[in-house]
Amino acid sequence: MSKTLRITALLLAVSLMLSMLAACGGSKTNENGQEAESGPVAINFWTISLSPTFDDYIKGRIKKFEDANPGITVNWTDLPYGSMENKLLASIAGNQSPDVVNLNTGMALKLADKNALVDLKKEATEEQLSIYFESLLHSAKIGESIYAFPWYYGLGVLSLNKEIYEAAGLDPNRPPSTWEEMKEHAIVIKEKTGKYGFVPIYNPPIDMFLRGVPIINEDKTKIVVNTPEALEWAKWNKDLYDQGIVPKESITADAGYATDKYQGGQIASFVTGSQFLNRIKTNAKDVYDKTVVAPIPTVSADGKVHGGLMNVVVPTMSKHHQEAILFAHFITNDESQLEFAKIVNILPSTKEAAKDPFFTEGDSNEPEDVARRITATQTDKAIDFTLGVNKESEILEFLWKYWKEMLLGKLTPEEMLQKAETDMQAKLDEVLAEE
Repeated sequence: MSKTLRITALLLAVSLMLSMLAACGGSKTNENGQEAESGPVAINFWTISLSPTFDDYIKGRIKKFEDANPGITVNWTDLPYGSMENKLLASIAGNQSPDVVNLNTGMALKLADKNALVDLKKEATEEQLSIYFESLLHSAKIGESIYAFPWYYGLGVLSLNKEIYEAAGLDPNRPPSTWEEMKEHAIVIKEKTGKYGFVPIYNPPIDMFLRGVPIINEDKTKIVVNTPEALEWAKWNKDLYDQGIVPKESITADAGYATDKYQGGQIASFVTGSQFLNRIKTNAKDVYDKTVVAPIPTVSADGKVHGGLMNVVVPTMSKHHQEAILFAHFITNDESQLEFAKIVNILPSTKEAAKDPFFTEGDSNEPEDVARRITATQTDKAIDFTLGVNKESEILEFLWKYWKEMLLGKLTPEEMLQKAETDMQAKLDEVLAEE
């Protein structure tokens, strides 16, 4: 059975299980449909790829929480990124759900679509929800419901290989400030060195959204991608690809392609999350030592920037909603996030923690330190793009598909946008009809 079919089967099992629980009654269930338990409470906390690197931090926060909340014990399990989705779905289908789970926004929305996550607007307090940047808190919002506490995230920076820049006669200390300048630099670098200036990120929904394309209207009923702004961006990318300014094999490459090319000294610049600079330092110290860090070229007129967000959620099937919410809020509060940010190059999703001088002070020229100072000025502009509707990935899939076909010459930019908008709207209409 393919991975897609396995996930589909698990999601169906989750839906059936939740339906059965909703239909249950009796004195042994609480108002949320779970079996109630009395006495000391043990909650299970699952995270993604944090152990063993951050064992001391997570265990220290758990101890502080347990000391402040006698009677509640937290059992921590860390899972690899690639196995979290299947294991979580299987646990829910088997009525063995953890109580608090670390998920990215996409997975959180997928589970919220199946009524598998607690609506924090209903069960958390306004005081608890108020500490986060609203733009990040609303990343996992569907309608008026909020399904996750935002946790940590990273914002991107532009890393430049100064050796390649200088070989092309360009000044790495005067980095491109617009994407048109990125293109101009890439042309010069290709002509002078034979190397590529950069590799496109190929994320059309986010790229378009930041460039003023609504993607979906405010009441979440109409797809809006066929706009002048979208057409301009599509043509810009098509020109890059057709002229060979960027590597053509990158359109079919995996997520690690650009990282490998930059670490190998084969591309001159690399847009990456600031937290990943340490990987370059570890894997390619010689390239890291040649790296100059700058802000990503301007995109959004209002300064919005995209940050890949990690969240903390409470599955509906947890038997301990109150205690789980208490811990989920604790592990994502100001104190917890500030302490975490001092260990790894991430940014906090809470307003007070983001104000700490740690993020802006210092004069070190180490790429990681410069990246931290650059991204710290953007925390109030960070968003994690979502449509805010069910089956989001299925709707956006058409934009990804036709964008690739456009670059490969199977569709014109105009045809790509028309087909994407039509098919995305048809899928959205299906979703709305099911609700």
